[in-house]
Amino acid sequence: MTNRPVTIKDIARRLGISYSTVSRALSPRMSHLVKEQTRLLVRRTAAEMDYSPNLLAQAFVQGAEGVLGLVSSRIGQEYTGRQISHLVRAAAREGYQVLVGAVSSRTLTSGRIQSAEGAERSAQAERSAQAERSAQADQLMHLKARDVDGILVQALGDANEPARIVHAAGGKLPVAAFGYTVDDVSSVLLNPAPGMEAVTEHLIGLGHERICFLGEDPIGSGGPLSQVKGYRNAMRRHGLAPRIVPVETGSARSGYNLGRALRGRYTALVCCSDYTALGVCRGLIESGVRVPDDMAVTGFGNSEVSAYVRPSLTTLSIPFEDMAARTVQGILRQIHGHPGPRRSVFKPHLIVRESCGAG
Repeated sequence: MTNRPVTIKDIARRLGISYSTVSRALSPRMSHLVKEQTRLLVRRTAAEMDYSPNLLAQAFVQGAEGVLGLVSSRIGQEYTGRQISHLVRAAAREGYQVLVGAVSSRTLTSGRIQSAEGAERSAQAERSAQAERSAQADQLMHLKARDVDGILVQALGDANEPARIVHAAGGKLPVAAFGYTVDDVSSVLLNPAPGMEAVTEHLIGLGHERICFLGEDPIGSGGPLSQVKGYRNAMRRHGLAPRIVPVETGSARSGYNLGRALRGRYTALVCCSDYTALGVCRGLIESGVRVPDDMAVTGFGNSEVSAYVRPSLTTLSIPFEDMAARTVQGILRQIHGHPGPRRSVFKPHLIVRESCGAG
């Protein structure tokens, strides 16, 4: 007995055919050189023998056209999980399966970075970013070695990313990015600014003036960094002073702590994520603040739970399905011989529920 992985040579020995025939039969680019009966037999046997990579063998047996790689970071967050789920579905509709390479957890957690101060915080943030970039490059190379037909990349947004991705792809492997724009790469991104502007305008229309944004205030306006831009635009348009309180993105606990601390200071809170907003609501209620009677709260992301809590959460819905379809279309264009980067930008839309007082 042995636990070593099954190889192409093992499949060839079982079927009594040559190694090269098995190799061609399992190759997305060379399978047409093998007779159909032999090709189907090889693929069926590969699946039966649990040939590695399993995903590739299963895709062949199920009649899938090929396999796409996907490099993802922060995979534990619901936002990223939903992105991946829709990308996998969009690829499946086109006959492709997806092999996911997740950036390792060796990066520092955002909570540790949030709790640091001054130079120490900056140094921790930079080390975390460098580790994440290195892990992204490693995953790109690993997926390339798996002979995938193309790679989908959850972009990190740093200045060196285009060169890093192009280098890993070797100038030949099709690549499409999502999350941020990557120069010379087909890119799909979300611009939250119009949505944040709409939700802030909605609160102002309800009579609120002391409105605070709970989230980061980074430099720049691309991708998720532009949440605060939409909030600022709406506040300044009405002659109101923007107020920004940093919070750990996506953390219900951080929101909860702020909810207990901010009672009475504002009449409305615009939160950077649904989970932040849900934590805020709990903290406010435990402090004797009524939501939305005393304070309105809004979220971002339209997570499933946002519609079922009490009060139900006013939030911004992200067009995950449309974004995933466009991302997959971008890489399929390249696979089918139509190169050329394209940039597609989507925006969220407002869903009004109880937590703002107008649901």
